[in-house]
Amino acid sequence: MTKFSITVFMFFFCAALSGQVVKHKTVTIHPNKSFQNYEHFKRLTLSSPDSYVEYISGFEFEWGYTYQLLLKETELLPLSDGTRLKHELVKVISKTKVPDSTQFRMFLDVNLYYYAVDSSEIEASKTLIQKNDSTYLYFEEVEIIVPPRLTAQFKSIVDGATKKVGTFEFIDEKKIRLVQL
Repeated sequence: MTKFSITVFMFFFCAALSGQVVKHKTVTIHPNKSFQNYEHFKRLTLSSPDSYVEYISGFEFEWGYTYQLLLKETELLPLSDGTRLKHELVKVISKTKVPDSTQFRMFLDVNLYYYAVDSSEIEASKTLIQKNDSTYLYFEEVEIIVPPRLTAQFKSIVDGATKKVGTFEFIDEKKIRLVQL
């Protein structure tokens, strides 16, 4: 038996003893992320039509691209937050730019937490940070360009008066344009 064979055998033997199931699978990742109400806060997560994948270790997501990925999926003992699967990138099979005119919908909420925060934490708990008159950073991840005709409606979201679903188009890997509220 070679060293490699012994290593592979030991890996699968240890995984079997720990109760972990490891498999490889191919998944599609949408060109946009989804808003998620998580355990104690809100966040943006990966979105897939064929798998429940929220985060992939080793994967660098860019807005406006559809991906086909080969993943290593490890089934874990359930964690306190309900997580039971760990996903790691094995290989990017394809990365395809969608047309900039492709539209998608995403929920907009200025508050990171479900509860009121101390006055010293208010700014740090905002999901929308104004960069200039028409640009806002959402979840410190993607810039939203707001056209003048939607500025007043968008400001009501930024001020915390309302939460809404917006329709967006892609500008580039880090920017999206608000089309409709």
